Amino acid sequence: GDLSGGQILKKIAQRGMNLSDGQGTAFYEFKQIPDEKGFKGKYRQAMDELPIDDATADRIVEEANAAFGMNMKMFQELEGNLIKAIGIMLYNTLTRRRVRGSTELATAE
Repeated sequence: GDLSGGQILKKIAQRGMNLSDGQGTAFYEFKQIPDEKGFKGKYRQAMDELPIDDATADRIVEEANAAFGMNMKMFQELEGNLIKAIGIMLYNTLTRRRVRGSTELATAE
């Protein structure tokens, strides 16, 4: 999760909140894991070898899916706010012009 889709969510958060690298995204950074692909393989194997019944496995999957769904909703809202902000900036750029010699914006005619 956090080493795969979480990295996508990290990028969305950075864009949506205009964060610089390492700012506000520590949850998604795993500096102690030098080989993420190798780690994920070992982690997956360890999970596959857990002695759990099908009902427990189903509950784990259900919970993981619910958590992912909530994360996606949060980041869709962040992206929506980013898109809205970009739209406002673009609109303002298109409908306003600078008056030569002035530091103020004037409405386009």
